[in-house]
Amino acid sequence: MAPLNGPLGDLMMYLLPAGAAAGGLLALAIHLSRRPGPLLTGAAVAFAALYAGTVLLVAVDTRLLTMLGYIPFLLVLAATDPAALPADYGWPILGHQLVLLAGVGLWALTAATAVRKATGTCSHCGRSDRNRGWFTAAAARRWGPPVTIAAAAIPALYALTRFAWAAGIPLGISPDFLAMMQGNGMVHAGLGLASMAALGTILTLGLLQRWGSTFPRWIPGLGGRSVPILLAVMPASLVSVVVVPAGATYVRIFASGIPTGIPFDAVNWATGTPTLLWIAWGPLLAAATLAYYLKRRGTCSTCGRDG
Repeated sequence: MAPLNGPLGDLMMYLLPAGAAAGGLLALAIHLSRRPGPLLTGAAVAFAALYAGTVLLVAVDTRLLTMLGYIPFLLVLAATDPAALPADYGWPILGHQLVLLAGVGLWALTAATAVRKATGTCSHCGRSDRNRGWFTAAAARRWGPPVTIAAAAIPALYALTRFAWAAGIPLGISPDFLAMMQGNGMVHAGLGLASMAALGTILTLGLLQRWGSTFPRWIPGLGGRSVPILLAVMPASLVSVVVVPAGATYVRIFASGIPTGIPFDAVNWATGTPTLLWIAWGPLLAAATLAYYLKRRGTCSTCGRDG
């Protein structure tokens, strides 16, 4: 993220520390209160939403997603030619962005805690004796499949277009632009991220498959065993928050009209459309992950409720 300059930057220098202090006091009040009132609960939910929106749409950019997409390439490079690894990959910025994303998760948990305390539901699972809404296992089995398929379709579109370009097929771009990318090697630049996107598509669809809850029998030592819920939930949750800032960054780039050297029009729709959809991919993947969790969480060890 480029630094904020001018009056807005000066204002943010005061607002951000003040907001952090206010958020800390609010979180402390939530955790100390046995049953927070509507005002305190509403403040927690509003602060969590404001913080998440600021982090995901403004403060974080494409760096984390790029790093995740090129992890296989970096691992191979580290094993074969460590000297070729980039000396400065921007780790301070990446570390800062990871801390901000961790804050999104912590504030989501804080807001959920406030709501559960205020409504008298189970502090561990959020269920109650009158639990008949969207967050039951039965409801998740209904709305989960279409959401999961939609979440898988977005990375599939990105992977399909980039693989097609590498194969010499001008899918969603003009033949002239494909020839230019072939000439400068740019046609292969997105293969690492495209490979991870294809893997993400398969794993997302796995949330609906039997092998998403039980390891296939051909896997040595694990075949037939139950897949730990967090083994699926944690990576999917990470990706769901990382892709939103990347999508928001591309929305700002294309909306600004700043020349990028990459054509984006009716003929060359594939240069931008798949990445613009990332801002929707995040919420869809988060919902698909939630549905998977709701279907598999079983009986609560705290309140004994099921469903």
